[in-house]
This record gives sequence, C-alpha cells and structure tokens, in this order.
Amino acid sequence: MKEGAKALAGIVLAILLLWWVLRDTDPQQLRRAIAGASLGMLILGGVLNLGHNVFRVWRWRALLAPVREGLPFRPLFAAVVVGYLTTWLVPGRLGELVRPALLSARENVPLGPCLGTVLSDRLLDGMTIVLLFAAGTLVTRLPGDAAPHVAAIRASALLLTGVMAGALAVLVAAASARERLSAWLARRSGSIRWIGRSVLSVSQGTEAMRSPALLVRIVALSVASWLTIALGTWIGIAAAGVSVPFGAVLILLPLLALGVALPTPGGAGGYHAAMVFGLTKIFEVPRDLAVAAGILMHLAVTVPVIVLGLLLLRTERIAWGDLIAAARQVRALGAS
Repeated sequence: MKEGAKALAGIVLAILLLWWVLRDTDPQQLRRAIAGASLGMLILGGVLNLGHNVFRVWRWRALLAPVREGLPFRPLFAAVVVGYLTTWLVPGRLGELVRPALLSARENVPLGPCLGTVLSDRLLDGMTIVLLFAAGTLVTRLPGDAAPHVAAIRASALLLTGVMAGALAVLVAAASARERLSAWLARRSGSIRWIGRSVLSVSQGTEAMRSPALLVRIVALSVASWLTIALGTWIGIAAAGVSVPFGAVLILLPLLALGVALPTPGGAGGYHAAMVFGLTKIFEVPRDLAVAAGILMHLAVTVPVIVLGLLLLRTERIAWGDLIAAARQVRALGAS
C-alpha cells in the first residue's frame, strides 16, 4: 500500500505539472512546432545524452579503483543504464539502489563501498552542475527581466552545493578515521551502531577522493559528462526551433536536474516544467516553442535509455525481480 501510494502521488504530481505546462499553449501551434522539428538534430541530441554515460562509467570506475582496480566496462555500463531504466519505470526511485546492488552481485564488489561511490557520484554531479551554471552566467547575456530568476536559482544551487560538499567531506573524514570509529562503534548498540556502521561502510566509496591523481580524473570526467549532456540538450532544443546560446543550457542545468529528480513516472511533468520555466522566464522563448522543446527533448532523453535498458535486461539475463531484491539489500547494510 505504501508503494502504491507513492506511485499514485507521483502520477498526480506529473498530471499537475503537465497541466501547468500545457495550460496556456495553443494546441495547433504546438503541433506545428513538433511537426516542424528536425528529426536528425533530435536524434543527435538523444545520442549525446545517452553517450554521456560513457564518461559516467569511467568516473564510476575511477571512484571504485581503491575498492576494486580494473573493473570491466560492460558490467559498469549495464548497471548504470539498468539503474536509469528502473528509475524511469519503477515507483520509489530504486534506480540509485539498483546500480550498486547489481554491480555488487555480478562483480563481487562489496556493497557498502559500491553504494558509497554512487553517493559520491551524485554529490559530484550536483557540484559540477553548479560550476557549469556559474560559467554559463559569466558567458551568456541575459534579458533584463531574467535577473531575479537567475539570482534565485543561484542562491538555491549554492545552498545545495554547500550541503553536498559537507556530506562528501563527512564521508571522506569518516573513511580517514575508519579504524578509530569502528572501535568506538563496537562498544555501542542499537541505532547508533547501525547508523555508524552504515556510514563507515558507505564512506569506503570516497577513498578515491584522497588520491590527487584520481581526484583530477574524477573531476575532469564529471565536467565532460555534464558538458556532453548540455551539448545534447542544446542540439535537441534547437531541433524544435529554440535559438539560445550554448551558455543558456548551462544556466538551465540546475532546473533540469531538479525536474528529473522529482518523483514522477519517467520524469514526466518535472522535466517539461523545468524546461518551459527556464526557456520562457529566463530567455523569453515563446511558450509554444518551449513546450515543444520540452516534449521532444524528454523523449530524446528517456526513450533511448528505456530501449537500451530493456535490451540489456535480455542480453545480460537480468530479471526484474532480481533488480528489486538487489535494491532492497541496501536496507540491511548496517546490520552486516
């Protein structure tokens, strides 16, 4: 019942957001905008958005290097794509748990450190988005009315960055003092011991941050990954007739990331609302074109992942039931 309630809430939220997106849109103009889009450019945008996962896999392998050196590309890539597939199709956003649990089961990587690398991965994503947003505000000329919206996005992004950087620093510090903390926790019981063991286990996924060479590689791959996403998005919205400079997409990244993070099925509604708000309120793009860009780019982002993810389920012989069971292993992490 709890999972059903979450799924229903996500559907209701998606419907409300899509209603807001479409409420002031002329249906005929929207159809013309979609029909007039460049299919070739849209496909290229989708390919680039899917292709960013190559950089993501390389970064994940670098984060995992202190735990397991030289992991092969294929199981890492399969875990990333199937994780996204699960996030799009299964209520509860289990994809972030499926990814480490699946790799742990298939490559015998310890689950705690594997989960820690995924957490580090997401924290790095957030900080990279803010870095590129700042770069976008420096190189992009904004309309006069956009300043308040950009200031609000900047303040929110900086606040979230501080939270993410603090969480990452705590995990790195815990990894550095793991032996002392383990001895202290051994004398404790109940929830303190459970939470402490969980944090220590996860903190092993931040070991790579203590190596300057690995840290440089991880940061470079983070920037390359999100620049690829930005380039694919820029080409994709241009396919719908939206003409904005590349720096504008860097400014949109925090909004789009927030839209995807909302717990709606397949990111529906959240991604569209973020795209329409950013294009219309910040860059004064006509609403019909902004809505068309949101619809087409959402399809370009989700459809390739769903198709490839379903194909990987077949070729890698992964069952849906195994994915859900693997994700639920994380709940017992602190007891081990």
